Amino acid sequence: MRNSRFVIVGVALLALLGGLWFRSYNQENKLAKNSLEAGYQRALVTMVNHVQNLDSLLAKGQVSQDNGQAVLTLASAWHEAESARSSLGQLPFSRFNLTSTQKYLAQTGDYAYALARKLSLGQSLSEEERENLATLSKQANSLNRELQAMIGGIKDKPNWGTKGVTVGLKGKPVPPAGSVADGLSKVDVRLQDEAPTLTYDGPFSEHMSNIKPRGVTGEPVTVEQAGRIAEQFINQGSQVKYSAKSSRRVAGRIPVYSITLQPQGGRRLPEIVVDVTQTGGHVISMLNPRSPKESKLGIKEAVEKAEEFVRARGYKDMISTGSLRHPNTLVVTLAWTQDDVVVYPDFVKVSVALDNGEVLAFDARGYLTSHQKRTLPRPKFTSGQAKAQGEARMQVERVRPTVIPMADASERYCWEVRGTSNGQTFLVYYNTENGREEKILQAIESEDGTYTM
Repeated sequence: MRNSRFVIVGVALLALLGGLWFRSYNQENKLAKNSLEAGYQRALVTMVNHVQNLDSLLAKGQVSQDNGQAVLTLASAWHEAESARSSLGQLPFSRFNLTSTQKYLAQTGDYAYALARKLSLGQSLSEEERENLATLSKQANSLNRELQAMIGGIKDKPNWGTKGVTVGLKGKPVPPAGSVADGLSKVDVRLQDEAPTLTYDGPFSEHMSNIKPRGVTGEPVTVEQAGRIAEQFINQGSQVKYSAKSSRRVAGRIPVYSITLQPQGGRRLPEIVVDVTQTGGHVISMLNPRSPKESKLGIKEAVEKAEEFVRARGYKDMISTGSLRHPNTLVVTLAWTQDDVVVYPDFVKVSVALDNGEVLAFDARGYLTSHQKRTLPRPKFTSGQAKAQGEARMQVERVRPTVIPMADASERYCWEVRGTSNGQTFLVYYNTENGREEKILQAIESEDGTYTM
């Protein structure tokens, strides 16, 4: 009898503890879901706001008659487009094809940047460039109106469209009607049909899409192999371990397996998407949609985190060439060096969270498109001559050899002469073959990072 009482008490105690654990788990689960939902809502509203600002800035850029003001306006448009693209990437739509929207934002920002750079050099815009700007402005206005209407139609919390997905033509996922994913998918289809073809000096130019990726080498890999590659890429040096949850094939200039990874051990953390090339198994991009709430790290610390990240993943001889602060993150650009030569076309971008130094995004498209060992001739135009030529207009701080990309997708082997004039910093590129001035960039150093125009 006494033993049976102990058994009853033990069972009751276990039931009580189990109930408390279940309640605690449910509360944690609810908090995690609420936090994730809040992050998605914030990303959606932020994206819409950036597109609204982009619409306004492109409209102003068309009518500005002062080159200085136009440079500021177009540079701001570039920043808004990049920020909108970043926010779009934080939404839970990795399974849906929003490539045209991403491409439009990338090209619009990049084109605005290219025009701002041209104006900053004292050059005028051509009639074709003004027509392209007008077309992009018209598209931004349509996109803004569509997004505003979509936001206005949300009564309570958004129906993201990640549940109730059906299979459409060619096995493509179709989100439920009236959802956010449905609205953005319709916008994407329109942009695919209406967005202009742009050829200019920039990484998102249309002519760049025809270049055969030089860095995508090796044998074909299976989807299982791609999953293991993605796991290794994410788990290296991470306290939280992730495992592949699902995958899909994505066609394009560089065909990839898009791998979705989930945290192990039931951790309530966002899923991470890693794209692995079907040829060679190279990681081309990674995105963790976590949205940092604060900034604790400085720019120098964040740059060091980015350098450590790429070095640990086999990217040797990379140096930081620029950075730009976004809300609580820093996007760092790193370029490959061949001996002492900075090869700018072979670059990667790393987004570092400023709250804890975690890498939230990685993009190696530039690197995989251009990377190869170059045969560089002995310079006929020396570094001393380049320095002397630069000193004629500015106070020279540094001269170093570089390979720079040109508008026609070719490259130039140049001396990069960095110097100051009237309190401003410039980078002048002289051809090592003949001393010709190939390009001038202005280096901007601010509290938001270091970048060039």
